[in-house]
Amino acid sequence: MKLFTLPVMTTFLALSACSQAAEPPAKLTEAPVASAAPDMEPIGNWLMTRAESHVKFSASQQGKAFTGEFKTFDALINFKLDAIEDAQVVATIHLGSVEAGDADRDGALPGKEWFDVKNFPKAVFQSDDFIQTGEDTYEARGTLAIKGKTRPLTLPFTLDISGSKAQMQGAVTLDRTLWEVGTGAWSTDEWVSTEVVVDVKISAESPF
Repeated sequence: MKLFTLPVMTTFLALSACSQAAEPPAKLTEAPVASAAPDMEPIGNWLMTRAESHVKFSASQQGKAFTGEFKTFDALINFKLDAIEDAQVVATIHLGSVEAGDADRDGALPGKEWFDVKNFPKAVFQSDDFIQTGEDTYEARGTLAIKGKTRPLTLPFTLDISGSKAQMQGAVTLDRTLWEVGTGAWSTDEWVSTEVVVDVKISAESPF
């Protein structure tokens, strides 16, 4: 058996590690992944600087760690420090842009057993519930949708705003099986870890 057709999952996105697997949500919805952002009031309108941003992930295959990233992603960001109760973020990751440092992984990840990009080309994280947890630390409480499965997700992050520029960085540990990423022989951690750490960095600039 060739050892990768054994890739790994991600998500995420937008954006410290916090495990979601320990607290399963009350309901798992089967709605399709959102393809468009909800209406957003222009309270902040930060524009992402793509060259200085990333969505990366790390996991292990047969006990050996590896990393990957999504090359294409978008973020709609409305955020003001003095109006955090109105903040809104929608981050969209194009799953077909995944690169995981190995030709077999890169070829298998878009397939049906993993991301099933043909039917579910995007993952979407969205939140309109932000809280400040420290001087420069925050949490975005929202949902992550992958492969038609929508689950609650809390993303802890740090935020540094200097003039018209901002940089956020966060990390979260996901259980990929909650989104059915890795099915069949890959649905356990026998070959590929079920825990995946997602590292998000977003640099942005305000035009106002």
